[in-house]
Amino acid sequence: MNDDIFYEIAFKNLANETSVEDKELLERYLQHSEYKNKYNELVEILSHETSSKIFNEFNLKHGLKTLRRKINQEEKRKFSINKKAFAIAASLLLFLGIGTLLNNANFSNPSVNYVLVTSLEGQRTQIILPDSSIVFLNTGSEIRYPEKFNNKQRSVFLKGEAFFKVKRDVYKPFVVNSGNFKTTVLGTSFNVNSTAQTNFSVVVKTGKVKVENTNTKKEFILIKNTQVVFNKELNALEKSAVNAAYVTDWHNNILRFDAITLKEAFSKIEAWYHVKVQCESEAILNKKIRAVYNNEPIDKVFKSLEFMVGLKYKIENNKVIIK
Repeated sequence: MNDDIFYEIAFKNLANETSVEDKELLERYLQHSEYKNKYNELVEILSHETSSKIFNEFNLKHGLKTLRRKINQEEKRKFSINKKAFAIAASLLLFLGIGTLLNNANFSNPSVNYVLVTSLEGQRTQIILPDSSIVFLNTGSEIRYPEKFNNKQRSVFLKGEAFFKVKRDVYKPFVVNSGNFKTTVLGTSFNVNSTAQTNFSVVVKTGKVKVENTNTKKEFILIKNTQVVFNKELNALEKSAVNAAYVTDWHNNILRFDAITLKEAFSKIEAWYHVKVQCESEAILNKKIRAVYNNEPIDKVFKSLEFMVGLKYKIENNKVIIK
């Protein structure tokens, strides 16, 4: 085991720049408690760094040297690591010298500093925005927002899925930009899923939301328990009623299967636990199930499925093999 290699791939992983080989190597490191602790300390230490400090550390070798010095200092103190510590991908991108965030065309004001937060695979991350609004990022999702909102509106940029609890401010609308779609609110709670240009939906749990297709200028007003979903075939948004509590309770660490096939359930499990599910039986994949799991370990989920549908399974590292 080599500390230099470990810190480099750990950085890359937190910045979402790892190759498949890097990820496999990092997983082998993290099987050792010593490196698992170092990884947690890395997240903890950098989460307390301000953007202004990070801007001056573009060189990777210099950055790694500086980081190791900080970790050596931190190791002299004992502190508790929160497993759900906020992702600090924005700082990491700048720290590694691979970020050109402030030059991005989405950010027309070069004097504004933006923060990029990424929720790692298999994790859900809670963020408090500068206006005290709360965001829950689903696994593999990312959000960009300014360190300080301007005087006219509160704009954020989302890739993936997030649940928002927006602090009400009638003078500053809250705007979520997701590819070709824009969601505007004053103060409410709602879910946005934008995993690709052709996969977009908004579900409102409380309050009122306006959703706009920025290409067609088509707008929808949504209230509690309504949603819009992008129809790929019609190339248009469609509005419908929905049980918002069921759709959005993932942010409370609730995994729900609501009359879906096991094929769909396995896809959710893969994202939720960051594993690969291998099943070649069409008979099993086509079975429908209803189930709710409240922050349960993966083994307990599959024991439940074993009882419900009679499947047999084996868990090997990050793979679940259905027999």
